[in-house]
Amino acid sequence: MALLCLLIAGNIIITEVMSNPAGGHGTRYPEDRNEFVELYNAGDEAVDLFDWTLDDGDAVSRIIAWTDSSILDECPHLAINSTWLAPDRFAVVLDPDYTHPEPLGGHVRPYRFGRDGDGKDVLVLRPHGRHLGNQLQLEDPVTIASPWGDTTTFGTPFAPDDGFPTNPGDGISWERIDLLGPDAPANWARSPDSTGSTPGAPNAITLIPDLAVTDITITDSLVPGEAFTAVVTLANPGLAVVQDWTLQVFLDDNGNERPDPLEQRRSLSGWRFAPDTDSTLEFRFTAPRVRTSLWAVLDCPADPDTADNRRRLVLEPGAGEQHLRLAAPSFSPDGDGFEDSLAVSWHLPAATGRLVVQVFDLKGRLVRELHNGPPAADQGTCHWDGQTATGRSSPVGVYAVRLRYTRTGVAIEEQRPVALYRSPGR
Repeated sequence: MALLCLLIAGNIIITEVMSNPAGGHGTRYPEDRNEFVELYNAGDEAVDLFDWTLDDGDAVSRIIAWTDSSILDECPHLAINSTWLAPDRFAVVLDPDYTHPEPLGGHVRPYRFGRDGDGKDVLVLRPHGRHLGNQLQLEDPVTIASPWGDTTTFGTPFAPDDGFPTNPGDGISWERIDLLGPDAPANWARSPDSTGSTPGAPNAITLIPDLAVTDITITDSLVPGEAFTAVVTLANPGLAVVQDWTLQVFLDDNGNERPDPLEQRRSLSGWRFAPDTDSTLEFRFTAPRVRTSLWAVLDCPADPDTADNRRRLVLEPGAGEQHLRLAAPSFSPDGDGFEDSLAVSWHLPAATGRLVVQVFDLKGRLVRELHNGPPAADQGTCHWDGQTATGRSSPVGVYAVRLRYTRTGVAIEEQRPVALYRSPGR
Protein backbone atom coordinates (compact mmCIF):
# COMPACT_ATOMS: atom_id res chain seq x y z
CA MET A 1 0.00 0.00 0.00
CA ALA A 2 2.80 2.41 0.87
CA LEU A 3 4.46 1.66 -2.47
CA LEU A 4 1.21 2.40 -4.31
CA CYS A 5 0.85 5.73 -2.49
CA LEU A 6 4.45 6.62 -3.36
CA LEU A 7 3.92 5.86 -7.06
CA ILE A 8 0.74 7.95 -7.17
CA ALA A 9 2.35 10.80 -5.23
CA GLY A 10 5.20 10.91 -7.76
CA ASN A 11 2.76 12.29 -10.35
CA ILE A 12 2.39 15.64 -8.55
CA ILE A 13 4.47 18.39 -10.16
CA ILE A 14 5.14 22.04 -9.32
CA THR A 15 4.27 23.85 -12.55
CA GLU A 16 4.18 27.55 -11.63
CA VAL A 17 5.40 29.76 -8.78
CA MET A 18 4.47 33.37 -8.03
CA SER A 19 7.02 34.71 -5.55
CA ASN A 20 6.90 38.37 -6.58
CA PRO A 21 3.28 39.53 -6.85
CA ALA A 22 2.69 43.06 -8.09
CA GLY A 23 2.27 45.68 -5.40
CA GLY A 24 3.66 46.66 -2.03
CA HIS A 25 5.11 44.50 0.72
CA GLY A 26 3.72 44.10 4.25
CA THR A 27 0.93 42.50 6.20
CA ARG A 28 -2.25 42.40 4.07
CA TYR A 29 -0.37 44.04 1.18
CA PRO A 30 -0.47 42.36 -2.26
CA GLU A 31 3.12 41.10 -2.35
CA ASP A 32 2.35 39.00 0.72
CA ARG A 33 -1.23 37.88 0.12
CA ASN A 34 -1.02 37.10 -3.61
CA GLU A 35 1.78 34.50 -3.59
CA PHE A 36 0.93 31.09 -4.97
CA VAL A 37 2.37 27.72 -5.96
CA GLU A 38 0.62 25.75 -8.70
CA LEU A 39 0.60 21.94 -8.78
CA TYR A 40 -0.42 19.51 -11.53
CA ASN A 41 -1.48 15.87 -11.31
CA ALA A 42 0.19 14.14 -14.27
CA GLY A 43 -1.11 10.70 -13.26
CA ASP A 44 -4.24 8.68 -13.88
CA GLU A 45 -5.40 8.59 -10.26
CA ALA A 46 -6.68 11.30 -7.91
CA VAL A 47 -4.22 12.27 -5.17
CA ASP A 48 -5.07 13.46 -1.65
CA LEU A 49 -2.76 16.40 -0.86
CA PHE A 50 -3.81 16.66 2.77
CA ASP A 51 -0.80 16.92 5.08
CA TRP A 52 1.65 17.35 2.22
CA THR A 53 4.23 20.01 3.05
CA LEU A 54 5.55 23.18 1.38
CA ASP A 55 9.15 24.10 2.23
CA ASP A 56 10.72 27.37 1.03
CA GLY A 57 14.05 26.71 2.73
CA ASP A 58 13.12 28.89 5.69
CA ALA A 59 9.98 27.24 7.04
CA VAL A 60 7.73 24.25 6.39
CA SER A 61 3.95 24.57 5.98
CA ARG A 62 1.37 21.79 5.97
CA ILE A 63 -1.10 21.90 3.09
CA ILE A 64 -4.80 21.82 3.98
CA ALA A 65 -8.12 22.52 2.25
CA TRP A 66 -9.27 26.03 1.41
CA THR A 67 -12.52 26.79 3.24
CA ASP A 68 -13.24 30.51 2.68
CA SER A 69 -16.18 30.47 0.27
CA SER A 70 -15.85 34.18 -0.54
CA ILE A 71 -13.28 33.19 -3.18
CA LEU A 72 -16.20 31.82 -5.19
CA ASP A 73 -17.56 35.32 -5.74
CA GLU A 74 -15.18 35.87 -8.67
CA CYS A 75 -14.57 32.24 -9.65
CA PRO A 76 -17.71 30.26 -8.81
CA HIS A 77 -16.49 26.90 -10.10
CA LEU A 78 -13.35 26.61 -7.97
CA ALA A 79 -13.07 23.42 -5.90
CA ILE A 80 -12.74 24.19 -2.18
CA ASN A 81 -13.22 22.23 1.06
CA SER A 82 -11.21 19.35 -0.37
CA THR A 83 -7.60 18.25 -0.77
CA TRP A 84 -8.19 15.69 -3.53
CA LEU A 85 -6.58 16.62 -6.86
CA ALA A 86 -8.08 14.83 -9.86
CA PRO A 87 -5.87 13.53 -12.69
CA ASP A 88 -4.87 16.03 -15.39
CA ARG A 89 -5.98 18.91 -13.16
CA PHE A 90 -4.31 21.86 -11.43
CA ALA A 91 -4.26 22.91 -7.79
CA VAL A 92 -3.24 26.34 -6.54
CA VAL A 93 -1.79 26.76 -3.06
CA LEU A 94 -2.74 30.30 -2.02
CA ASP A 95 -1.73 32.52 0.87
CA PRO A 96 -4.63 32.54 3.40
CA ASP A 97 -4.77 36.35 3.22
CA TYR A 98 -5.71 36.23 -0.49
CA THR A 99 -9.34 36.78 0.55
CA HIS A 100 -8.65 39.02 3.53
CA PRO A 101 -11.73 41.21 4.09
CA GLU A 102 -9.61 44.33 4.68
CA PRO A 103 -6.77 44.21 2.12
CA LEU A 104 -4.31 47.05 1.68
CA GLY A 105 -2.38 48.35 -1.32
CA GLY A 106 -4.73 47.41 -4.15
CA HIS A 107 -4.34 44.38 -6.43
CA VAL A 108 -7.26 42.74 -4.63
CA ARG A 109 -7.94 39.13 -5.69
CA PRO A 110 -6.21 39.65 -9.06
CA TYR A 111 -6.35 36.08 -10.35
CA ARG A 112 -8.96 34.47 -12.56
CA PHE A 113 -8.26 30.79 -12.16
CA GLY A 114 -8.45 28.15 -14.88
CA ARG A 115 -8.71 28.16 -18.65
CA ASP A 116 -11.79 30.41 -18.76
CA GLY A 117 -11.19 32.38 -15.58
CA ASP A 118 -14.15 30.83 -13.74
CA GLY A 119 -12.12 28.31 -11.74
CA LYS A 120 -13.61 25.22 -13.37
CA ASP A 121 -11.68 22.05 -12.46
CA VAL A 122 -9.19 24.01 -10.30
CA LEU A 123 -8.57 22.97 -6.71
CA VAL A 124 -7.63 25.71 -4.22
CA LEU A 125 -5.48 24.85 -1.20
CA ARG A 126 -3.76 26.79 1.58
CA PRO A 127 -1.01 26.31 4.15
CA HIS A 128 -2.02 25.51 7.74
CA GLY A 129 -0.17 28.59 9.01
CA ARG A 130 -0.29 32.21 7.91
CA HIS A 131 2.08 32.02 4.94
CA LEU A 132 3.55 29.83 2.22
CA GLY A 133 6.64 28.69 4.08
CA ASN A 134 8.12 31.85 5.60
CA GLN A 135 6.69 33.99 2.77
CA LEU A 136 8.25 33.31 -0.61
CA GLN A 137 11.30 35.39 -1.46
CA LEU A 138 12.72 35.93 -4.95
CA GLU A 139 15.60 33.53 -4.40
CA ASP A 140 13.61 30.89 -2.50
CA PRO A 141 13.41 27.38 -3.91
CA VAL A 142 10.24 25.42 -3.12
CA THR A 143 9.86 21.76 -2.22
CA ILE A 144 6.49 20.05 -2.04
CA ALA A 145 6.66 16.71 -0.22
CA SER A 146 4.20 13.90 0.40
CA PRO A 147 3.91 12.13 3.77
CA TRP A 148 5.70 9.22 2.10
CA GLY A 149 8.75 11.29 1.21
CA ASP A 150 8.12 11.85 -2.49
CA THR A 151 9.00 15.39 -3.61
CA THR A 152 8.56 17.86 -6.44
CA THR A 153 10.71 20.99 -6.56
CA PHE A 154 11.10 24.46 -8.02
CA GLY A 155 14.30 26.49 -8.05
CA THR A 156 16.78 23.60 -7.83
CA PRO A 157 17.09 23.36 -4.01
CA PHE A 158 19.57 20.55 -4.61
CA ALA A 159 21.93 23.03 -6.39
CA PRO A 160 22.00 26.15 -4.19
CA ASP A 161 24.92 27.74 -6.06
CA ASP A 162 23.42 27.73 -9.57
CA GLY A 163 21.98 31.24 -9.22
CA PHE A 164 18.37 30.15 -9.73
CA PRO A 165 15.73 31.26 -9.02
CA THR A 166 16.07 34.98 -9.62
CA ASN A 167 13.60 37.86 -9.87
CA PRO A 168 11.19 37.14 -12.74
CA GLY A 169 9.84 40.68 -12.61
CA ASP A 170 7.13 42.43 -10.63
CA GLY A 171 3.85 40.52 -10.94
CA ILE A 172 5.36 37.78 -13.12
CA SER A 173 5.50 34.10 -12.27
CA TRP A 174 7.95 31.35 -13.14
CA GLU A 175 6.38 28.74 -15.44
CA ARG A 176 7.65 25.21 -16.03
CA ILE A 177 8.24 24.77 -19.77
CA ASP A 178 8.08 20.97 -20.05
CA LEU A 179 5.77 19.77 -17.30
CA LEU A 180 7.43 16.35 -17.26
CA GLY A 181 10.94 17.78 -17.59
CA PRO A 182 13.46 18.28 -14.79
CA ASP A 183 13.68 21.09 -12.27
CA ALA A 184 16.51 22.87 -14.10
CA PRO A 185 16.96 26.59 -14.88
CA ALA A 186 16.55 25.90 -18.61
CA ASN A 187 13.12 24.34 -17.96
CA TRP A 188 11.66 27.45 -16.30
CA ALA A 189 10.59 30.66 -18.03
CA ARG A 190 9.00 33.94 -17.05
CA SER A 191 5.30 33.82 -17.84
CA PRO A 192 4.61 35.61 -21.15
CA ASP A 193 0.91 35.93 -20.32
CA SER A 194 -0.41 39.49 -20.47
CA THR A 195 -1.51 39.22 -16.82
CA GLY A 196 1.87 37.88 -15.68
CA SER A 197 0.68 34.42 -14.60
CA THR A 198 -1.75 31.59 -15.38
CA PRO A 199 -2.83 30.00 -12.06
CA GLY A 200 -4.91 26.87 -12.61
CA ALA A 201 -4.48 26.96 -16.38
CA PRO A 202 -1.92 25.58 -18.85
CA ASN A 203 1.27 27.61 -18.71
CA ALA A 204 1.36 30.40 -21.27
CA ILE A 205 4.93 29.52 -22.22
CA THR A 206 3.73 26.16 -23.57
CA LEU A 207 1.14 27.82 -25.82
CA ILE A 208 3.54 30.01 -27.82
CA PRO A 209 4.03 28.67 -31.36
CA ASP A 210 7.59 28.23 -32.59
CA LEU A 211 7.94 27.24 -36.24
CA ALA A 212 11.28 27.38 -38.07
CA VAL A 213 12.92 26.84 -41.45
CA THR A 214 15.80 24.56 -40.48
CA ASP A 215 17.34 23.71 -43.87
CA ILE A 216 17.24 24.46 -47.57
CA THR A 217 19.20 22.57 -50.20
CA ILE A 218 18.99 21.28 -53.78
CA THR A 219 19.24 17.74 -55.11
CA ASP A 220 20.31 18.37 -58.72
CA SER A 221 23.17 19.93 -60.62
CA LEU A 222 22.38 23.48 -61.67
CA VAL A 223 22.15 23.78 -65.43
CA PRO A 224 20.84 27.19 -66.57
CA GLY A 225 17.32 26.87 -67.95
CA GLU A 226 16.80 23.32 -66.70
CA ALA A 227 14.69 22.09 -63.83
CA PHE A 228 16.04 21.39 -60.35
CA THR A 229 14.52 20.38 -57.03
CA ALA A 230 14.70 22.53 -53.90
CA VAL A 231 14.27 20.76 -50.59
CA VAL A 232 13.07 22.78 -47.57
CA THR A 233 12.85 21.41 -44.03
CA LEU A 234 10.46 22.91 -41.50
CA ALA A 235 10.40 22.07 -37.79
CA ASN A 236 8.21 22.76 -34.80
CA PRO A 237 10.61 22.69 -31.82
CA GLY A 238 8.02 24.25 -29.53
CA LEU A 239 5.33 22.76 -27.30
CA ALA A 240 2.27 24.13 -29.10
CA VAL A 241 0.43 22.90 -32.18
CA VAL A 242 0.82 25.38 -35.07
CA GLN A 243 -1.83 25.61 -37.79
CA ASP A 244 -1.86 29.12 -39.23
CA TRP A 245 1.28 29.45 -41.35
CA THR A 246 2.37 29.99 -44.96
CA LEU A 247 5.65 29.07 -46.65
CA GLN A 248 7.00 30.88 -49.70
CA VAL A 249 10.01 29.59 -51.61
CA PHE A 250 11.33 31.87 -54.34
CA LEU A 251 14.28 32.79 -56.54
CA ASP A 252 15.26 36.31 -55.56
CA ASP A 253 16.23 37.70 -58.96
CA ASN A 254 16.37 41.33 -57.85
CA GLY A 255 18.03 40.70 -54.48
CA ASN A 256 15.41 42.41 -52.32
CA GLU A 257 14.88 39.32 -50.12
CA ARG A 258 11.14 39.11 -50.79
CA PRO A 259 9.01 37.44 -53.47
CA ASP A 260 7.93 39.61 -56.40
CA PRO A 261 5.34 38.89 -59.13
CA LEU A 262 7.84 38.18 -61.92
CA GLU A 263 10.06 35.88 -59.85
CA GLN A 264 9.72 32.12 -59.66
CA ARG A 265 7.95 31.36 -56.42
CA ARG A 266 6.08 28.52 -54.79
CA SER A 267 3.60 29.01 -51.96
CA LEU A 268 2.21 26.51 -49.49
CA SER A 269 -0.48 27.06 -46.86
CA GLY A 270 -0.02 25.36 -43.55
CA TRP A 271 -1.56 22.30 -42.00
CA ARG A 272 -1.68 21.15 -38.38
CA PHE A 273 1.99 21.01 -37.31
CA ALA A 274 2.45 18.97 -34.15
CA PRO A 275 5.11 19.83 -31.54
CA ASP A 276 8.56 18.27 -31.77
CA THR A 277 8.12 17.25 -35.41
CA ASP A 278 9.63 18.25 -38.75
CA SER A 279 8.63 18.01 -42.38
CA THR A 280 10.66 17.95 -45.61
CA LEU A 281 9.09 19.59 -48.66
CA GLU A 282 10.19 19.55 -52.31
CA PHE A 283 9.66 22.27 -54.92
CA ARG A 284 10.60 22.36 -58.62
CA PHE A 285 12.22 25.42 -60.18
CA THR A 286 14.00 26.35 -63.38
CA ALA A 287 17.67 27.09 -62.75
CA PRO A 288 18.62 30.77 -63.20
CA ARG A 289 21.40 31.83 -65.55
CA VAL A 290 23.23 34.02 -63.04
CA ARG A 291 24.09 33.78 -59.36
CA THR A 292 20.82 34.02 -57.42
CA SER A 293 19.61 33.43 -53.87
CA LEU A 294 16.95 30.83 -53.25
CA TRP A 295 14.85 31.85 -50.22
CA ALA A 296 12.44 29.97 -47.99
CA VAL A 297 10.35 32.40 -45.92
CA LEU A 298 7.82 31.29 -43.35
CA ASP A 299 4.94 33.52 -42.24
CA CYS A 300 3.49 32.42 -38.90
CA PRO A 301 1.55 35.31 -37.28
CA ALA A 302 1.49 33.72 -33.82
CA ASP A 303 5.25 33.00 -33.71
CA PRO A 304 7.00 35.80 -31.78
CA ASP A 305 10.49 34.58 -32.75
CA THR A 306 10.73 35.27 -36.48
CA ALA A 307 14.52 35.19 -36.79
CA ASP A 308 14.50 31.46 -37.64
CA ASN A 309 11.58 31.77 -40.06
CA ARG A 310 13.72 32.35 -43.15
CA ARG A 311 16.74 30.78 -44.77
CA ARG A 312 18.61 31.24 -48.04
CA LEU A 313 20.75 29.20 -50.37
CA VAL A 314 23.01 30.93 -52.93
CA LEU A 315 22.83 29.24 -56.33
CA GLU A 316 25.72 29.40 -58.82
CA PRO A 317 24.46 27.92 -62.10
CA GLY A 318 26.86 27.06 -64.87
CA ALA A 319 29.80 26.64 -62.51
CA GLY A 320 30.24 23.04 -63.62
CA GLU A 321 29.96 20.06 -61.32
CA GLN A 322 30.32 21.20 -57.72
CA HIS A 323 31.21 18.75 -55.01
CA LEU A 324 31.27 21.45 -52.29
CA ARG A 325 28.49 23.95 -51.78
CA LEU A 326 28.02 26.63 -49.16
CA ALA A 327 24.49 27.75 -48.34
CA ALA A 328 25.57 31.39 -48.39
CA PRO A 329 28.71 33.46 -49.01
CA SER A 330 28.48 34.82 -45.45
CA PHE A 331 26.95 34.01 -42.09
CA SER A 332 26.64 35.65 -38.67
CA PRO A 333 26.92 33.39 -35.59
CA ASP A 334 25.65 36.05 -33.21
CA GLY A 335 22.69 34.24 -31.67
CA ASP A 336 19.92 36.19 -33.37
CA GLY A 337 18.45 33.04 -34.97
CA PHE A 338 19.23 33.96 -38.60
CA GLU A 339 22.18 32.30 -40.32
CA ASP A 340 23.85 31.50 -37.01
CA SER A 341 25.61 28.58 -38.67
CA LEU A 342 26.94 27.85 -42.14
CA ALA A 343 25.51 24.84 -43.98
CA VAL A 344 28.26 23.03 -45.90
CA SER A 345 26.97 20.44 -48.39
CA TRP A 346 28.84 17.82 -50.37
CA HIS A 347 27.92 15.90 -53.53
CA LEU A 348 30.26 12.95 -54.14
CA PRO A 349 30.61 10.32 -56.86
CA ALA A 350 29.83 7.56 -54.35
CA ALA A 351 29.18 6.95 -50.66
CA THR A 352 32.55 5.28 -50.22
CA GLY A 353 36.11 6.47 -49.69
CA ARG A 354 37.19 9.20 -47.27
CA LEU A 355 35.80 12.70 -46.93
CA VAL A 356 37.50 15.56 -45.09
CA VAL A 357 35.82 18.96 -44.66
CA GLN A 358 37.85 21.65 -42.91
CA VAL A 359 37.83 25.40 -42.27
CA PHE A 360 41.05 27.46 -42.60
CA ASP A 361 41.85 31.11 -41.97
CA LEU A 362 43.56 33.24 -44.62
CA LYS A 363 46.99 32.31 -43.24
CA GLY A 364 46.28 28.66 -43.94
CA ARG A 365 45.85 27.67 -40.30
CA LEU A 366 43.27 25.01 -39.49
CA VAL A 367 40.36 26.54 -37.58
CA ARG A 368 37.88 23.66 -37.42
CA GLU A 369 37.43 20.18 -38.83
CA LEU A 370 33.79 19.51 -39.72
CA HIS A 371 34.08 15.95 -41.04
CA ASN A 372 36.82 13.37 -41.31
CA GLY A 373 35.95 9.82 -42.30
CA PRO A 374 33.72 7.83 -44.63
CA PRO A 375 30.70 9.77 -45.91
CA ALA A 376 27.35 8.49 -44.70
CA ALA A 377 25.90 9.06 -48.17
CA ASP A 378 26.97 10.50 -51.51
CA GLN A 379 25.16 13.71 -50.54
CA GLY A 380 25.18 15.29 -47.10
CA THR A 381 25.48 18.45 -45.03
CA CYS A 382 27.47 19.54 -42.02
CA HIS A 383 27.43 22.88 -40.23
CA TRP A 384 30.01 25.32 -38.95
CA ASP A 385 28.84 27.36 -35.97
CA GLY A 386 31.73 29.82 -36.13
CA GLN A 387 33.58 28.10 -33.28
CA THR A 388 37.20 27.01 -33.36
CA ALA A 389 38.35 23.49 -32.51
CA THR A 390 38.80 24.61 -28.90
CA GLY A 391 35.28 26.03 -28.64
CA ARG A 392 36.16 29.71 -28.97
CA SER A 393 34.36 32.16 -31.23
CA SER A 394 36.27 32.77 -34.45
CA PRO A 395 37.09 36.40 -35.23
CA VAL A 396 35.20 38.30 -37.87
CA GLY A 397 36.81 37.80 -41.27
CA VAL A 398 37.08 35.65 -44.39
CA TYR A 399 37.69 31.90 -44.14
CA ALA A 400 38.19 29.05 -46.57
CA VAL A 401 36.09 25.89 -46.45
CA ARG A 402 37.97 22.99 -48.05
CA LEU A 403 36.72 19.59 -49.19
CA ARG A 404 39.01 16.64 -49.85
CA TYR A 405 37.60 13.35 -51.12
CA THR A 406 39.63 10.28 -51.99
CA ARG A 407 38.89 6.71 -52.98
CA THR A 408 40.56 4.25 -55.33
CA GLY A 409 41.34 6.10 -58.54
CA VAL A 410 39.57 9.32 -57.47
CA ALA A 411 40.89 12.45 -55.75
CA ILE A 412 38.78 15.60 -55.47
CA GLU A 413 39.66 18.87 -53.77
CA GLU A 414 37.51 22.00 -53.76
CA GLN A 415 37.56 25.20 -51.72
CA ARG A 416 35.07 28.03 -51.19
CA PRO A 417 35.44 31.35 -49.33
CA VAL A 418 32.99 32.48 -46.67
CA ALA A 419 32.74 35.69 -44.67
CA LEU A 420 31.98 35.55 -40.95
CA TYR A 421 30.48 38.69 -39.44
CA ARG A 422 28.49 39.63 -36.38
CA SER A 423 25.79 42.22 -35.84
CA PRO A 424 26.87 45.29 -33.86
CA GLY A 425 26.74 44.71 -30.12
CA ARG A 426 26.85 40.94 -30.36
